[in-house]
Amino acid sequence: MQTYKYNAFLPPRKRLLLTTPRPGCEIGESSATAAARQPGPTIKTRLLDTERRIMTALELVNRRVSYQVDVCTRESSEFCTRHHDAQTDRAAVRAEIEILRRERLAYEQESIQTRQDLARSEAYSRTLEARVTLLETQVRRHEWQRQAADDLAVQHIMRTQALEAGARVDTLEDTGRSS
Repeated sequence: MQTYKYNAFLPPRKRLLLTTPRPGCEIGESSATAAARQPGPTIKTRLLDTERRIMTALELVNRRVSYQVDVCTRESSEFCTRHHDAQTDRAAVRAEIEILRRERLAYEQESIQTRQDLARSEAYSRTLEARVTLLETQVRRHEWQRQAADDLAVQHIMRTQALEAGARVDTLEDTGRSS
């Protein structure tokens, strides 16, 4: 009996059916007699049907595999694009964070410098306030001294005028006695 090249694709139990005579066939009986007795399809037509079904199933499997390959390729391409975009975004975010850190450091240094300048300014302001207070005290003392000098000058002027008036009176009395 002849074996077909498709036996390699068939399970072992079906191979036996294809290579051994069917039950009901007697050895020595011609295939024409056996075919005339059999109401169904022949082995050859069964093999062709099986081959056609196998080929159809293989074509269907190939289409499914091709579709899955296309889907996986598209999904992996999308994933790679998203991954690349995420890495680009991550790099941009890192760069922005670094810029913000540098700006924060600059602001902190500027803040320290401003606080130091403010402390120096406040100390200088306190020094000026103390000097102004001292000058105001000196001005009041000088005003008192001037007032005292004015008062003393007025007293001297009044004494001088009193002495001059007294001297005139004495001179007038002396002139009145001598005349």
